[in-house]
Amino acid sequence: MCGTVNDIRKSFASLRIDRKMRHREIAHFLQITEAELVDAHVGVSKLDAMQSSPNLARAVRLKKSWPELIQFIERFGEVMALTRNEYGVHEKIGTYKNISMQGDIGLVMSEKIDLRLFYKHWELAYVFEEGKGDSLQRSVQFFDECGQAIHKVFLLPDSSHEACEQMIKAWADSNQDPGIQLQEPSKQSLDELKNPEIFDFEAFKNDWANLIDTHDFFGLLKKYHLNRLQAFELIGQHYAEPLPRDAVGALLNSAALLNVPVMIFVGNRGAIQIHTGQIKRVLDVKGWLNVLDQDFNLHLRLTDIHKVWLVRKPTKDGVVSSMEILDERGDVIALIFGKRKPGQPELETWRDLLESCKEAKDHEEAVMEEISN
Repeated sequence: MCGTVNDIRKSFASLRIDRKMRHREIAHFLQITEAELVDAHVGVSKLDAMQSSPNLARAVRLKKSWPELIQFIERFGEVMALTRNEYGVHEKIGTYKNISMQGDIGLVMSEKIDLRLFYKHWELAYVFEEGKGDSLQRSVQFFDECGQAIHKVFLLPDSSHEACEQMIKAWADSNQDPGIQLQEPSKQSLDELKNPEIFDFEAFKNDWANLIDTHDFFGLLKKYHLNRLQAFELIGQHYAEPLPRDAVGALLNSAALLNVPVMIFVGNRGAIQIHTGQIKRVLDVKGWLNVLDQDFNLHLRLTDIHKVWLVRKPTKDGVVSSMEILDERGDVIALIFGKRKPGQPELETWRDLLESCKEAKDHEEAVMEEISN
């Protein structure tokens, strides 16, 4: 683990140039968090950064004014929004518009950038500047209290870099000395999420059957102290069926081939980012399943997908079907729905496409049975 700020800065510059490593990879390599990696560059002056070319890097710590900062990003124009978790990355190019609050949740609902922002988990924010050849890459990066990345906004060549400078002037924190105190991540086990002594399966099943809106599912899990994996395993095949891991690639490839519009959610405890529309280019490269479209990129690390489920949730608009992709803890890597607006039933083409994924499961089970015999 790097011991000093200068060590981190030197290692960052070296690993970026020599190994072409990404921020997250560098942080893992140095056994620090991404927030600590970025924060190590706080206090570097623009002049010092320029003198360190070709790998200029400096960070400006921002005030904890989350709704105002997100509102200010609208001035940047077209940007790339990135939200990720350990095994999934969601990137969208667009503008931040139609920004609002619903309780303590921030909403961005422009034509292309669609976000749900859970500000209670936000703790740190920075503008990060990094030299890349003859260009300067700017981003605004948000982190939780454990130093994990929540959401990032990358300026593009045609973005308003002047607005980014204005953000620094208006929202720079008074403390620009490197060094932060972080909390340890919670290590709650799966067994701690549910108390079997007070669990009423019939009541749980009845509440599932009487869901009115897909958003009510979060309340259902909370009421019965379950995570998604536990809920799916308990409810039975009428509402949730396991699928093989390769069903994810099959679904995305079929949706692209048949032009079936989808909604793809990737998130973490502080943000959820949504793509709505058709997908076109699906590639499997070195253990990553990718959607590589002009204004939308998705990256899923296939080797760390633990469970894939076909899930059916009753609503006032009819049954809403989804593919839910989980990690080994039962946490969501990604959710995939058919494109749908509230008040409308889901597309039959989407439902048929998703239901066809069961055929891959049936084939897999038949092959395993034949092998065992």
